[in-house]
Amino acid sequence: MTNDATTPAGEVLTAIDRLLDQVDPRRVDLPPHTRLEWLRLARRVHGRVEALTGLLTAEADRAQASVSTAGTPLTSWLGTGENLSRREASGAVLRARALGERPFVAKAATAGEINPGQAQAIGAVLGELAPQLNADQRGQAEQVMVGLAQRMDSAELSRAGAQVLAEVVGPNSADLVAQQEQRAVEVAHRRRSLRFFREGASIRFDGSLPRLDGEAFISLIEAHGEARRRTVVEARDPLHFDTPEQRRADALIDLIAAARHTKPDPGVGVARVLVKLDYDRLLDGAAAAGALGDGEALSAGELRRVCCDAEVAPMVLGGASEVLDVGRASRLVTAPLRNALTMRDGGCVFPGCDVMPNRCEAHHIQPWWQGGSTSLGNLALVCHHHHGVVEPATVGRRDQWELRIAADGLPELVPPRRLDRWRRPVRHRRHGGDGVIARGDPPGAVAG
Repeated sequence: MTNDATTPAGEVLTAIDRLLDQVDPRRVDLPPHTRLEWLRLARRVHGRVEALTGLLTAEADRAQASVSTAGTPLTSWLGTGENLSRREASGAVLRARALGERPFVAKAATAGEINPGQAQAIGAVLGELAPQLNADQRGQAEQVMVGLAQRMDSAELSRAGAQVLAEVVGPNSADLVAQQEQRAVEVAHRRRSLRFFREGASIRFDGSLPRLDGEAFISLIEAHGEARRRTVVEARDPLHFDTPEQRRADALIDLIAAARHTKPDPGVGVARVLVKLDYDRLLDGAAAAGALGDGEALSAGELRRVCCDAEVAPMVLGGASEVLDVGRASRLVTAPLRNALTMRDGGCVFPGCDVMPNRCEAHHIQPWWQGGSTSLGNLALVCHHHHGVVEPATVGRRDQWELRIAADGLPELVPPRRLDRWRRPVRHRRHGGDGVIARGDPPGAVAG
């Protein structure tokens, strides 16, 4: 024991390891709420131990511990002791170094205040911002991002670079934001890669594409994969149980087969890009900037480039993010209406679900067979799974999730009474909610 009432890391880890041997495997009769509480606690403990592992790795690497004791680099030492591939060991050491260089992130991660995914996202953003900031500003940026992590997930943090610059640098951050965006585009281009690995009767591959090219690739794959899924659903073939990953693989095979017999023709089959423009900025004559349909920001350079060789559908949004012009409604969801849903919802609206818009279905909140209209105020994007969760019962009533459009025009979910007897609405994080079902009685509530 040390004098400050703390315990050495080795003793703590030994105790955790010993206690895990004593875990009772009998959990058949646990009530559901206890299962979820234990799951949440297990994930928190896992994240804290993973952060501590990263710090210990960074400290061992910095001290050259494996070189002095075993005569090998840390990556080789990890591989011999844990059957890690060289690539896995190298990745673990690189992630650990990034964590060890950021004390505020490391402290928050080991305390369980942020999870490993958030820590990794913060590290990536800080790495991109570092060349534009001095030492003091880098420390401030780290603290700002740790604060943002209390209300942002890893995906949102990865897009928070401009917000961090604005808070750290102040009013003069606009030029730095443009430089950072352009630098990120250049880095993505330099990092483009494609690798193949022959493994028996299979070929495995991985790589990296610049964002615009990658999004076009994803759109093609998802469109073909969704077509395959709908074909199987309509055929009601009980022998088909393809996973989404298998459907994507089949879609890529289809594209490869088509490309064998197709001579590339420049300008044919270009992508259709949804670009979101803020109405107030248009009125003010602000510099051109926009966002893709999934919310990813576009730099001015990227926006100019994509406009050269794509069908551009500008979506002008007002101050409350209402779509001002989406075309005429009809019984089926029209292309303009689908574009409007993509802009408003950004994906599946069920709290905690991150399925992208191109894999979602347009759900009639009031069913068509009940007289519901095919209009923006009666539609929301949901994934295939959550479509079944929110679809109203055709006969009678059931205690289920209900989807509705709130007064501000954004979708929200009302939980079943069994989860919250007051049925307080929850929203997806991208619509300003925290995605958490309220617990307990609201202030001043009277039991009914």
